[in-house]
Amino acid sequence: MNKMDQFLFIFQHLDIKAAQPSPNQWQHWFARMVARDYSPWIDENHQNMKKQLLIIGGGFAGFWSAISAIRQSREIGKTDEVEITLVNADNYFTIRPRLYEVSLDGLQIQLAKYLQPLGIRQVTGTAKIINPEKNEVVVLTAGGIKSLHYDYLILATGGALKEINLPGIQYTHNIDTYDNAQRLEDHLAKLSRHNFRGEGSATFVVAGAGLTGLETVTSIEEKARAIQARHGGKRTHFRIVLIDREEKLGSCYPLEGQQYIRKACAEKNIEVITGAEIKAIAPTRIVLNNGNTISTRTVIWTIGMMASSLTQFFAGEKDQLNRLKVDNYLKLPGYNNVIVSGDVANVSVDNGHTAVMACQYAQVMGRWSGHNAINDLFSLPLKEYVHNNYFTVLDLGEGHALFTKGWDRSVQQYGTEARELKKRINTLHIYPMEDVEDTVKASCPETPEF
Repeated sequence: MNKMDQFLFIFQHLDIKAAQPSPNQWQHWFARMVARDYSPWIDENHQNMKKQLLIIGGGFAGFWSAISAIRQSREIGKTDEVEITLVNADNYFTIRPRLYEVSLDGLQIQLAKYLQPLGIRQVTGTAKIINPEKNEVVVLTAGGIKSLHYDYLILATGGALKEINLPGIQYTHNIDTYDNAQRLEDHLAKLSRHNFRGEGSATFVVAGAGLTGLETVTSIEEKARAIQARHGGKRTHFRIVLIDREEKLGSCYPLEGQQYIRKACAEKNIEVITGAEIKAIAPTRIVLNNGNTISTRTVIWTIGMMASSLTQFFAGEKDQLNRLKVDNYLKLPGYNNVIVSGDVANVSVDNGHTAVMACQYAQVMGRWSGHNAINDLFSLPLKEYVHNNYFTVLDLGEGHALFTKGWDRSVQQYGTEARELKKRINTLHIYPMEDVEDTVKASCPETPEF
């Protein structure tokens, strides 16, 4: 069935007028179609006698789930009895925590480098619909729509910036994905070719002073200068503005941390506006809730994360971030063949806390998820997920960083030593090993030490 036939099929067999409003109307229509037992797209491996482990998502949790599943299937001698499939929108494992950095070089790893040698089937496309009752996932690919059958599912589709209804939000940039980070660079390059002349061209506004906002605002000038140098422009005086609704900058940190963050921003001549929100955005200016305006052509939005909308296809309990509540083995209660991993999972860790949406949890959850999925497929005991070492290393630009431990974010280091630690984490600890088999060895579900 070609794309046109698929398109016509949808509209011939669905009562579109009766469909309830949905943020993604296509997704809603597909869901109705699957629910009505229409199956025009058959997975070519549906008749495969092997057990089918399907992983949706190729980020930290999804990648490590796939690698860990291979390792564990070898460990129990079941490699010939299970097929592992990973679905991802592209062929890249993107190192998202580094997208704020000055350069985007080296921040994408080809999934095929690891998946192909290990015999992991790769489907490049976007999962649109999950039908847990039928163990099927509808995937939109460049070649059309596929329906993939599974015996066991790992949902590892991560999170994204929360959609908001704000006048002019379309004029903002973000670093939520590699493509969006690249669009920001392209935008800065366009301004640089005119040497940042024109109303608001040399003013960069970052909305939100969470960890991503702080790392972005303290690196954006260095990024702009690097781009400007490539175009041979004269050195421009930039105005950097950070806007946050909280009254205190770095309010999630103790006083010592807040003071250090303020110091780092002051040394970089960052103008900090707290207790304020952006109410409207135009191509060359923003309007704040106090009525003040700032001329700018570059607004970088970092406010609010939400788990993938694919969680809507499950009946489990969800938190305010749209994450599904899972048990201590990362299984979704009420489903005997579903594990939820990474940023889509609400899982208890230490002292009554739940894991935050961050790669330090996602990459560890992935190691557990693949292990437990294989064991569950073959009726073997599962391993309880344990992760008790919460920390943050906040990059605040050249010469500045803040390293904290624990949920009270007790300050351990700051300055150049902390930044060297951040560099080691960002260039070593969050990457898979260069060698594929070394990566497999590193996929054991073990409590991380730091």
